Amino acid sequence: MSREALKNLIELVPEQDIETLFRVIVKFVPGDIADQDEIEAILAAKRDIEEDGTVSHNDINWD
Repeated sequence: MSREALKNLIELVPEQDIETLFRVIVKFVPGDIADQDEIEAILAAKRDIEEDGTVSHNDINWD
């Protein structure tokens, strides 16, 4: 499906359903696009968790 086809489908939606459709579509729009260094940091963190696991809050000496 093309963007143009989607736009044409929206024209067929009854007016009372436009708000609902808007709320659904907004869920698919990225609110923030990560920079390359942020993406690399996220991937590094995921690798670290996979390799070393995590530490429970209960295992930390908070004193």
